[in-house]
Amino acid sequence: MAKIKLNGKEVEVDGKDKLLKICLEKNAFVPHYCWHPGLQPAGNCRMCLVKVSTSKKLEVSCMYPVTEGMEVVTEGPEVDAGRKAVLEYLLINHPLDCPICDKAGECDLQDYTYTYRKGLSRFEEDKNIRPTKDLGPNIRIWGNRCIVCTRCVRFCEEVAGTAELCVVNRGDRSVVDVFPGIPIDNPLSLNVVDICPVGALIDKNFMYSARVWFTSKQETVCASCSRGCNAEATVHENEIKRLVPRPNADVNQYWMCDEGRLNIGYVSSPRRLLKGAGSAREIGEAGKAYKFAVVASTYATVEELWLVKKLADALKAVKVGFLTLTRGEKQVFPGGFRIEADKTPNRAYAEKLFGAEAVAAGWRPAADAVLKGEADALLILNGIPDVPPAPELVDAARKAAFVAVSDILKNPIGEFAHVVLPAAAWAEKDGTFMNVDGRLQRIRKAVEPPVTARPESEWIQEALVALGERKGAVSPEGVFREAFPDLDYGKVGALGVKVNGQPH
Repeated sequence: MAKIKLNGKEVEVDGKDKLLKICLEKNAFVPHYCWHPGLQPAGNCRMCLVKVSTSKKLEVSCMYPVTEGMEVVTEGPEVDAGRKAVLEYLLINHPLDCPICDKAGECDLQDYTYTYRKGLSRFEEDKNIRPTKDLGPNIRIWGNRCIVCTRCVRFCEEVAGTAELCVVNRGDRSVVDVFPGIPIDNPLSLNVVDICPVGALIDKNFMYSARVWFTSKQETVCASCSRGCNAEATVHENEIKRLVPRPNADVNQYWMCDEGRLNIGYVSSPRRLLKGAGSAREIGEAGKAYKFAVVASTYATVEELWLVKKLADALKAVKVGFLTLTRGEKQVFPGGFRIEADKTPNRAYAEKLFGAEAVAAGWRPAADAVLKGEADALLILNGIPDVPPAPELVDAARKAAFVAVSDILKNPIGEFAHVVLPAAAWAEKDGTFMNVDGRLQRIRKAVEPPVTARPESEWIQEALVALGERKGAVSPEGVFREAFPDLDYGKVGALGVKVNGQPH
């Protein structure tokens, strides 16, 4: 540890950290472009200039070491003049693209220019024109906007380990590009768009779809694998336009995979299950006349699975099976980021509640119970997007005397089921997931579901009321307190909480 003076105030800091990191942690904001907390410092944008007592000139704080007794000043006429000069150079070849740039409204170059410049330029010569082109299937570059901070280059080298990007040419003609014939197409490629501090790298899937100042944002968790990356949904006119990562050192660092962030189309898909049949109360009434087998989904929330367990017990279900989805193998990247092979968000809680063996057995025990005559009614809760029920499960449903199904997208069983309940997608409800490490994390409603769709937690409670097992329905938070009486949503917080042992 070392003691330094930061803007006249003595603070104790970690002597191994660079000065910029310390300034940001101590709420002494210093503008910067090339520095990122998840990457090694490069010191090439020169924007993070500060005045230090150990040097006669302004120093680049992202590379400057800390020494005992150092005095640091982050604001003042000399520091402002240095930053203004840096910005003047950065803006020499930068086009006035703000009205058509997808980064407008969340661009560091815009913000710092507003702070340190007055909109005037002394540059009268012709600007250098650099290429605008596709760098890969999801990424396009506007070379004229690039300030060569190299965040994207370092990400591909340090975090993804694929190194597709490089800086080509010299001087004011330098620009980021891919190696010939090698597009940027790694599983984490779209993170370079997030970390680009200007509008040079653009996500082609989000391009021209919404202006950020017209959108709303909601903290949530990605539901596309059991890693549970912390994410933020960008919403416009009740449609999710994109998912971007939220930092969480214990889960996803600062990143998320392309598959997770692009797996949002089903929420507003024309294949949504909208036409229902019957009601949840009919399930409760059927429980008095039939022997049930139940198929649950590891896509359901903690609250929904807790209620499924209560419903299965109330129905005296012969078997409880599970719909899961595993694809490929677990991927671990050089930077430590992981993509799980389990493509559902809540398998860990299903295993804690029902047992790992029951979840691993899948849907077959429930289907076999119907086919063997042990059960004559089948309740299926799917919700895994773009994964229709297996033909054998459909056959079993056809042989049952009573069938109830809940799903997000249309499926074959819904065409003949006695009760069909359109379900809400993960982005259309509140609740929690438990990730592969046993961490409970909150999801929050980002968009309203279709008018006929409801969270499964609501209709399951209706069925329990019909069975006489509950007096009435409570909110997802109320169900969560039943499952974890020692916790509440406040303790789960924005970053989640690790849970040990079995649920109560």
